[in-house]
Amino acid sequence: MQMNRKFAFGALLVFGAGLAYAADQTILGSTFLVKNPSTPDHRKIIGKGKEPGSPNTIVGNPTVAGATLVISASGGTPSTQPFVLPAGSWTGDAVKGFKYKDPKGQNGAVKLAQIKKAPSGVFSIKTVVVGKLGPVIVTPPNPGTGGCVLLGLNGGDTYSVQFGPTSQITNKDGVLFKAKKPTAQGTCLVTTTTTSSTTTSTTLYGSPSRAFVDRVMGLLD
Repeated sequence: MQMNRKFAFGALLVFGAGLAYAADQTILGSTFLVKNPSTPDHRKIIGKGKEPGSPNTIVGNPTVAGATLVISASGGTPSTQPFVLPAGSWTGDAVKGFKYKDPKGQNGAVKLAQIKKAPSGVFSIKTVVVGKLGPVIVTPPNPGTGGCVLLGLNGGDTYSVQFGPTSQITNKDGVLFKAKKPTAQGTCLVTTTTTSSTTTSTTLYGSPSRAFVDRVMGLLD
């Protein structure tokens, strides 16, 4: 687990500092589902974005540089978790799209990640995270108000699929949270400016606190 610990900490540093990515492209969300039916190994997260007639393009090649996925769920008990997606588990190209597959959980809890733009102009992103493959600390926010799926192609762009206040929300205690069909797009990155020092920083939507970092590190020990 020591290698996964290093990957997770690296992911936090990259997104926390807003480094290594050229631009953030927003994709219209489709479905965001967070399930915690019983024990941690039964947890599951599905994030999907689908935007017809999209002007967005794929910038970056995860088969060479890998990618990073950050999942956030906001509400009463918010949580955020980064996942590193190594280059060796990616296939595809910028024309056909890229797909990440790790059905045995060799790299962690992300079973599937996909980004593509069809000839028809439909831009889509899909991610599947399952607890039986690795630690998953994102759970239903109880009650949930929204969520975000941020996929970053290392050396390229980040892609934000935000499920904000225009989403159709379903809450079932701490067992299930679902947000679907938002009518508006949004970024998972929040830029703040400190006027006194003219310092501008970019952080993750629902960015992790020091306590969250410690929690992630403890799970990966």
